Amino acid sequence: MISIIIPTYNERDNLPLLVESIFGVFDGAFLKGELIIVDDNSPDGTGKIADELALNSNMIKVVHRKAKEGLSGAVVEGIRYAEGEIIGVMDADLSHPPDVIPKLVRPIMNGESDFVVASRYKEKEQIEKWPLVRKIISRGATLCAKPLTNISDPMSGFFFIRKDVIDGVQLTPVGYKILLEIIVKGKYNKIKEITFTFRDRYKGESKLNLKEHYNYILHLTRLYFYTLKKYVI
Repeated sequence: MISIIIPTYNERDNLPLLVESIFGVFDGAFLKGELIIVDDNSPDGTGKIADELALNSNMIKVVHRKAKEGLSGAVVEGIRYAEGEIIGVMDADLSHPPDVIPKLVRPIMNGESDFVVASRYKEKEQIEKWPLVRKIISRGATLCAKPLTNISDPMSGFFFIRKDVIDGVQLTPVGYKILLEIIVKGKYNKIKEITFTFRDRYKGESKLNLKEHYNYILHLTRLYFYTLKKYVI
């Protein structure tokens, strides 16, 4: 089974569309999966919407957190509730197209890879309707992470792993970039990238702000020290 973790904060307009689309993809590709929605006490009522969706499907779990504690922490919380052998993460804002899911999970199901990342940069840049400043920030963040990994898009928020990649691994991320921590700390032999087209959010506002830039620098620094300690000691 596949468990997809969807962190939410003020996504009431996007979440129902995303859930419907994901289950449509599951049915069309003959995949069995559950959705784990982790809501950070959204003031727009996203948590209530999630509860209503869960009433109509026993394949939806909703986790309510008391405050806005960050996307990465929401993913870690969601992992605790995941029953699938394959765990995926995707954004709730419809920037990650559900129709790519089969391409991401098949290599894991077939034993070709332990870890599959949906990449915006593997080939020619695949980003639609993103302001230039966002592209510059994303590219800069990716460049800063290059010494930690050779994949093209370590900033991606759309990926799937075998659950045992993180079994026994202590994940302590800050901010939004959980993927980078799993790349650095996870237990896997092969990581694969699949190109996809990233589209800016369907509705609502971006969560990116100065605090998240600071969190990323802090997170990156901690991972550099973790890596140095692992190889030096």
